[in-house]
Amino acid sequence: MTTAVTEPVVLRHALGRAVAVVGWTAALGWLVAARPPGGTGLLFAAGASGLLWALCWRPAVVLDDDGVTVRNPLRDVRAGWAALDEAGFGWSLWLRAGDVTWHAAAAPGPASMSALYDRHVTAGGVLERDAVARAGQRPAPALLAVRQRWEARRAVAPGGLTVAPAVASIAVLASSAVLLVTAALTG
Repeated sequence: MTTAVTEPVVLRHALGRAVAVVGWTAALGWLVAARPPGGTGLLFAAGASGLLWALCWRPAVVLDDDGVTVRNPLRDVRAGWAALDEAGFGWSLWLRAGDVTWHAAAAPGPASMSALYDRHVTAGGVLERDAVARAGQRPAPALLAVRQRWEARRAVAPGGLTVAPAVASIAVLASSAVLLVTAALTG
């Protein structure tokens, strides 16, 4: 029996994305308006931009036919559907495979105010806002998406678990910290 391949679904926190865009716009506006001398403004804007990318833009939960990948600022966790043991919600989506439990920064739980900006998956894999379905009326949209794909694929998808540092994100965070400290000391 062959199962149809479905497109990956990428869940991201809409409020985090909005914060990143507003931050980048503010940094650019400040650079243009203030024109700080000596390049310290550029160092500050570049450092702040890196922080916004790593903390607000990059985090995601990726659901595909073989498993779920959680991209957080410091590490990436990939679990095949057969390896996943449990999925639930607290302050954020959490998943467990064996002895490893991890949380998804990109999928806040219904207990947090930021969950009002979460997104859910429609039948066609399209993400849309649903602020009304909070406060215990139904499970969080990200949890529903994980459980639906898990139920459909765990019998035929491979298992396995990989936990790896998010090397690019860590490098951006470290570089951003250096740029911000440099801007503070030279400004």
